[in-house]
Amino acid sequence: MSARINTYCLIIWMSLLSFGTISCSNWLDVEPKSEIKGDVLFETEQGFEDAITGVYILMTDTRLYGKEMSYGFIEAVAQQYEIDPLTNNYFDCTQYRYDMDAVLTRIDGIWSVAYNAIANVNNILKNLETSSCVTPPVYARIKGECLGLRAFLHFDLLRLFGWGDLKERPEILSRLSIPYVTDYNKEITKQSTVKDVLAYIEADLAEADKFLPREVATSRLTFNYYALLATRARVAIWQGNKDMALKYAEELIAMEQQFPWVDKNRLETNDLQLRDFTFSSEYLFGLNVYQFSKITELSFEAKVDITRTNPQFLFHAAQTGKDLFELGDNTGAGDYRYLWLYDKLGTQYAFLKLKQVDKSTYANRLPLIRKAEVYYMAAECLNETGSVTDRQKAINYLNIVREKRGIQRKLGNDLSQSVVQKEILKEWRKEMLLEGQMFFYYKRRGVTNIQGSTVVMNDNTYVMPLPKTEVEFGGRETY
Repeated sequence: MSARINTYCLIIWMSLLSFGTISCSNWLDVEPKSEIKGDVLFETEQGFEDAITGVYILMTDTRLYGKEMSYGFIEAVAQQYEIDPLTNNYFDCTQYRYDMDAVLTRIDGIWSVAYNAIANVNNILKNLETSSCVTPPVYARIKGECLGLRAFLHFDLLRLFGWGDLKERPEILSRLSIPYVTDYNKEITKQSTVKDVLAYIEADLAEADKFLPREVATSRLTFNYYALLATRARVAIWQGNKDMALKYAEELIAMEQQFPWVDKNRLETNDLQLRDFTFSSEYLFGLNVYQFSKITELSFEAKVDITRTNPQFLFHAAQTGKDLFELGDNTGAGDYRYLWLYDKLGTQYAFLKLKQVDKSTYANRLPLIRKAEVYYMAAECLNETGSVTDRQKAINYLNIVREKRGIQRKLGNDLSQSVVQKEILKEWRKEMLLEGQMFFYYKRRGVTNIQGSTVVMNDNTYVMPLPKTEVEFGGRETY
């Protein structure tokens, strides 16, 4: 894909001319200005390939997964970093100041770009059904990817702009939430209830299941069958349906040889060009971010030059890193994530997971779903059945991941349910740094106190405000 990245960038921006310069409230209320170019794009099978590639490129926008929904805003609100309150632009995000313009700009950007991507997906689906130039295998794959992406994007919007802790609060399901957009036209789509949005997501995923190929060679940098199962597990566990989440998670675990654990040699090597910082062999779904170094260097370099410190530096204090990886009792002394994913700069630990090394074999890769998360979801589901046998199986799943991360000390089979849950949380916090999942973990479980913050978490801090333009001009009901 990277060989033709500039061509794809041109294509996607031509297809987005009708969306990129308008407010997010009326993005479906304007006739496409690039209608002729869009018609030409869908005259060939290659045009459809280019269009779906363009959606992936759009998803790498810094306002979406290229930054804010991977290691930027979404990690700041999860208290994943030490942040200078005087200089760092993310400080107000860590304080949940959703009334401040700078914070709202980030939130609105997530909404706008995600719905732009959804609009492009819907345009592809619309043209796919009337095309005579697409062969059956390509038709099936592109349709499966588009349906899966539409569900994936809406689900992340629901997780951000909707409510969590649904299992304990079933009344939330009847509240109006986000619009679920399935048509490419100028009509404004009305908001749906949380229950209906979840039903639409599952319907799209079930339909995608009919089309996505099962071949092992399917790219992990596109929405594939493994991503489908993992997304279904995420959706089920979000609803509190632990039986269904476990079903999908264990289906993936049964196929785990298709996405092998990262090779230790790919971490221990001193040649940074060969170090697999993001454990890419474990991807179920990821993205290729064009010139990712130009984005990440603004956040993960301690200095802007030889004399000046970087005011936007995101880091861990040395003691935070030691505590997180349990160096106090030597549990994490051999943990690959502690040994190889930090650049230990005295009292500050810089993150290496998304560090972009010139000419690296693994450059520009961004994980969206990885293997370890599937094991953690399975462990959580089993731990909460009340069965001792299931709890021991949950412990085994945790020990598998811990061993693959270089932790030699196994968790004992006699641990209580509450202790196992604490161990699951520990592993989530170690594994998910810079991947945008911890905020959703806390929100899903209704956690009121996030480590690193004194703010008591509730719906006021967990639920993002709808963009003002959506409320003022789009007729949305605010929360």
